[in-house]
Amino acid sequence: LIAGDLYDGHQTSMKTARFLADEVGRLHEAGIRTFIIRGNHDALSKITKQLILPDSVHCFGSKAGCVAMEKEAYGFAVNIHGLSFKEEKAPESLLPSYRMPIPDSVNIGLMHTSLDGSPHHDNYAACKLVALHASGFTYWALGHIHARSAYAGSCMVVMPGMTQGRDVNEAGPKSVSLVTIADDQTIDIEERHISAAEFATVPIDMMGVGTWEEAIGIIEKGLGQAQLQATSDVLIARLCIEGQTPMAARLRWDVELLRAEADRLADQGGRVFIEKLEVRAQEPKQDAQKDGN
Repeated sequence: LIAGDLYDGHQTSMKTARFLADEVGRLHEAGIRTFIIRGNHDALSKITKQLILPDSVHCFGSKAGCVAMEKEAYGFAVNIHGLSFKEEKAPESLLPSYRMPIPDSVNIGLMHTSLDGSPHHDNYAACKLVALHASGFTYWALGHIHARSAYAGSCMVVMPGMTQGRDVNEAGPKSVSLVTIADDQTIDIEERHISAAEFATVPIDMMGVGTWEEAIGIIEKGLGQAQLQATSDVLIARLCIEGQTPMAARLRWDVELLRAEADRLADQGGRVFIEKLEVRAQEPKQDAQKDGN
């Protein structure tokens, strides 16, 4: 289930399209069906309409559709519902346009939406979470917001986020959701981290550090801890040098040398790259003079 935004805006590279087709072809050869809705970015992409995909791929159109799966394959009826963006903008909720859930079956809905809103994303087809829970569907697979979230209720609603962060503003591991429907039609959801690389802002506290060698040691320790915490193969780190230290002026003055030392430490650690180094350290505040001195 792919809930929109396969492409990023005005994407015109047929190399990107060919890569997508090849990967979907692997699913086809493995006997795995793919269901896709188009999001706001896909509506902008010229190659969206040009790409030819295998017969096992179903792309929902701009009118709500429903695909009934073979009941014999699952032991119970499964219906996949979806609706694609026709234009870049969708100011109103799309939920009223979806077909009603089919009784006595598992109903799975694909929707591209900003849900109740996000401070880092524009509102697209905003839809109240309470409305999805009251829809009578079994599971809602959402797309648009790049951060993962899951909401239990009368049905499960999952915004899986994205598969790979693109910059430090999309920090942390990225994932997909593996959804299993049991024979009794209960649902189990497993988050699976798949990002090849992850971004992280790494604070480096220089409080009280008095020598250049100590400063380099603190950076080495901070990078080591960040690498241990990363779940992806590659860590791309933004170092923020903070804290009050008598070394603050030198750290600011020799920031290029400090960056070179950080790059050297990253090379030693392996699979670690420094995206940026920022020096925010400050000189220690002077104690107020005591009365009478």
